[in-house]
Amino acid sequence: MGRSDFLKRGDWNVICDRCGMKRKSSECRLTWDNLYACNQCWTPRHPQDFVRGVSDDQTVPIARPDITASMGSTTVATTAQKNSTTIELTAVTGVSDGDSIGIVLDDGSCHWSYSDGDPSGTTVTLGSYLPYKATSGNAVYVPGISNETFMTATELTATGL
Repeated sequence: MGRSDFLKRGDWNVICDRCGMKRKSSECRLTWDNLYACNQCWTPRHPQDFVRGVSDDQTVPIARPDITASMGSTTVATTAQKNSTTIELTAVTGVSDGDSIGIVLDDGSCHWSYSDGDPSGTTVTLGSYLPYKATSGNAVYVPGISNETFMTATELTATGL
């Protein structure tokens, strides 16, 4: 005969889900994860279960504008085909020999080259081939911040680093 094998009106025998011992129902409680545990096995839910994450604000406190926003810009006047070394612009103000030029191509990329000589009218001779077609109306960027220049990978040398 076990320790719970006796009559108690309104009480019944249960098995503890944690230790497996036979107990009276008055000696057991329901846990937070729906187990019926005796008073010796019952534990409260851990406080770490109630911890909530704090959102991490990753915004930049001082945002610096993109270099494109401060560049001079113009557009392509007539469509320039792939592998072309000249491009017709709507305006060549500020473009001179050796100036960097960023041409937005039809594939969405921006091809950086340089003016190989002073413009002839509105035609600029490029220092490298166009890798893709540039349709009339595409943007052309001319850096104007403190005479910035950009190099293509083929122009880069060890001494230039």
